[in-house]
Amino acid sequence: MTGAQSDRRAKLRSEAADWYNERLAGDMTPEDEVRFRDWIGQSDAHRGAYEVIDRAWYVASTTAADLAPSDDSAPPRTGFSRSKVFAAVASILLVGGIGWLSLGGLPFGERGHPEQSFQTKTGQRATITLPDGSIVKLDSETDMSFSDLPDERRVQLLRGRAYFEVASERSRPFIVYAAGKTVRAVGTAFEVSMDHGELTVVLAEGKVRVEDASESGNGTGTDMTPGRQLVIDTDRRWTLTNADVEKETGWTEGRLIFMHDPLSEAVAEVNRYSTRKLTFKDKTIPDREIVGVFSAGDVDGFIKALELNGIAKQESATDDEIILTEN
Repeated sequence: MTGAQSDRRAKLRSEAADWYNERLAGDMTPEDEVRFRDWIGQSDAHRGAYEVIDRAWYVASTTAADLAPSDDSAPPRTGFSRSKVFAAVASILLVGGIGWLSLGGLPFGERGHPEQSFQTKTGQRATITLPDGSIVKLDSETDMSFSDLPDERRVQLLRGRAYFEVASERSRPFIVYAAGKTVRAVGTAFEVSMDHGELTVVLAEGKVRVEDASESGNGTGTDMTPGRQLVIDTDRRWTLTNADVEKETGWTEGRLIFMHDPLSEAVAEVNRYSTRKLTFKDKTIPDREIVGVFSAGDVDGFIKALELNGIAKQESATDDEIILTEN
């Protein structure tokens, strides 16, 4: 399958997910219904994309029916409801039509409560609405799971980067577990990323508390305020600084923003979104800085900028990598 074909398929699936959400909400106008019929009637590909979403709904509804209480008189379970699972599954929206989000099933997690798992591949980003109403934006190459528990909303970030817009629910904190640390919030917006053992937290709104959850943590923790960035490196050093939140979270809108960043960091960031990795001929990246704004996945645009600024140029390319040399 060519890149263009893959993009068209991803675009159709994204449109299908949008239409499924609209129909699920139950508030479509007659005009919306006409537009939907026109969309699904355009081709077999449109109908096929919609059926993929419909099958995911069927699987989720079957699972939810198995998990729901059988006694109609029983009080609702605060950690789980059929409608919440349905909404979570149907709210999977792809950003930019780059790829398809891999949604895990609903295996049982702690204390018998369902756990949802999410994974993005190289070059893929996704936006998810969780059962509690919180919104999560997943960056490329990210693994995450979510458990809706009675006393907390628990996220396990296994790798990658995610931006959280947390629905306020004071009785149940929203806690992200990553790299042996916890990031605790109630209603706020923040980013958590993991990179080769280094943990970074950027706070956009509200407050969060970051604590060391490992056995050797000795109660280490800090409270963060908006516009601050916390980096915990592999040597367990905690560094809290001011941050350009728009720059640090630009990836959520498909933008990579570099403001005198080391070229090595910029190359690593560009490589996150491409299966063809940029590498230098001698494996040593020049000690240079770069300034610019690029679209995530636009490797050619990034290389062109390097060439125009006399930093580096492309020497050769294979299916797996693009070889650069320093100017």
